[in-house]
Amino acid sequence: MLSRRFRIQDVEPGMMLAKPAVTVEGRVVLTEGTVLTEKLIARLQNWRIYAVDISEEQGTLAPTTLPAMLSSFKKPAPSKLKKKFSAEYEDSVKEVEAAFEQIRYMKVVPLIKMRELADRSLREFSLVPGGINLLYMLAGMGDRLAQHSLNVAVIAGILGRWLGFSAKNLRDVILSALLHDVGKIKLSPELLNKKEEDLTSAEVEMIRKHPVEGYQLLKRSAYRLPFSVLAGVLQHHEWEDGTGYPLQLASNKIHLFAQVIRTADMYATMTSNDQENRMTPFLAVETMVRQAFEKLDPAISGIFLANIREQFIGNIVRLSDGREAVVVYLSKLVSERPVVHTQDGEFIDLEQVRNLYITEVVNV
Repeated sequence: MLSRRFRIQDVEPGMMLAKPAVTVEGRVVLTEGTVLTEKLIARLQNWRIYAVDISEEQGTLAPTTLPAMLSSFKKPAPSKLKKKFSAEYEDSVKEVEAAFEQIRYMKVVPLIKMRELADRSLREFSLVPGGINLLYMLAGMGDRLAQHSLNVAVIAGILGRWLGFSAKNLRDVILSALLHDVGKIKLSPELLNKKEEDLTSAEVEMIRKHPVEGYQLLKRSAYRLPFSVLAGVLQHHEWEDGTGYPLQLASNKIHLFAQVIRTADMYATMTSNDQENRMTPFLAVETMVRQAFEKLDPAISGIFLANIREQFIGNIVRLSDGREAVVVYLSKLVSERPVVHTQDGEFIDLEQVRNLYITEVVNV
């Protein structure tokens, strides 16, 4: 039987299985020849099966060469959702760039414009299914500081939803996250783009002043901001163990908004596409697990990690041996070494097979 591999989210009712659907444990749950319905597709998802072989008897021959197999294994052309997200994101980056330019040259924060952006576009971004995944796949668009601020705002909005924030708190935490690095605007691009290991002690001190600079800039604004928004800006580099800056606050003395922004900021920084040593999402969250009790609030980071794992399942990744595979299972601790299902049908637990690892995320 001619066949083609599909990710489960691309499967439609009426398609027929060319091969049995098998769970990670090796149990056959649907046999070859089964015609899929909406209920059966939902069951496959519940059984944590994220790729199946579909009959193509009425279609073209299944690919046999490795390049063709890899091409067929990838998700088809970008969905309308991805295209819409990318286009609206690019427009939002331009708006943030324009606002930051106004701050740089006029020393005035266009807070009404920033509030409108946070309420309109960024709140909508936080509703997009798989939004954090989509951010990871976007190529660099414009100014580095503007894009980072936007990414942190989107992730903070998503985390705020996971935490059950009210509509008002959600709007405010998104705005606070969008403004969290506004104190860096006065710094030169050369300084901001410098590698951390190349910074002098004087330059480190200059950069570490940005939470206070941002707080003071916003405090002087004619548009009065809630204390929670200001606290998020001032405290987003405070660590759980009291070793952060500028106030060396610890644990429950750090405002909730700052704790949310700190978590979003850490993930966005580690997975940024302008980083020379950009981490995969899997390595980033494993790093966050290790730092949960030192730098991050354990409860907030725990909710972030528990929810983000669901976004990673179904991602197409490249392994260190060149093969592509679908992520089919992640432990509750979210390791950088999940169980994957390769395009040649092999299930691999990367926790057990230590000579293989994920080198990049190819598609989401």
